[in-house]
Amino acid sequence: TALPPHGTLMNSAGQSLIMGFCGKYREGKKASDSGKQLSWFHDCMEQDCGLSLNDQIGCRYRDADGFCYATADAQKWCLDNKLSSYCQNDGGDTWGWASAKMGTASGAVTGWTPAKDVSLFDESGAETSKFSCACLKNCACEFGWNLGKSKCRCVEGQDEKVVGDQTTLMPRILSAKSSDKAGKCGCVCDHKYGSVA
Repeated sequence: TALPPHGTLMNSAGQSLIMGFCGKYREGKKASDSGKQLSWFHDCMEQDCGLSLNDQIGCRYRDADGFCYATADAQKWCLDNKLSSYCQNDGGDTWGWASAKMGTASGAVTGWTPAKDVSLFDESGAETSKFSCACLKNCACEFGWNLGKSKCRCVEGQDEKVVGDQTTLMPRILSAKSSDKAGKCGCVCDHKYGSVA
């Protein structure tokens, strides 16, 4: 197995280079309450979803935990080293952009989908349950204190389709099309949403 050049896939501590909230979840999941875990994971899925929409990077290749490698260099290294143990989490051709020579995706979105069956831990580090996520691509959501007070604005308005867990209750999508939401995502994990910081 080829070793990636220093700083391509891993940091100096040997951890995969992933988006910020994904890193927060990875490092704190077994030492934090369930609310923080869900909040970090929610924000992580929004970051990974947004990265999947960036046609210069995308998210075809993910680390062992299923989080997107966060740089174009990492994605390209994995494409060139598909048999590497670091790059086994390959979403496939439809997860990579044709424009970046990473796959076959063209148009507005790739085949990326959010995580499912993610473990939730208690503060002793023991698994207590599992949860899944759903996202709206090219959308931005405002989350109120309940689902009725929440709403999403999307590039395609109400024609936008939910990806991921189809049982997740999503905020209502406003009918007006909002072109300024391109490249953004609104996600819900375990039927919960919003950030606690």
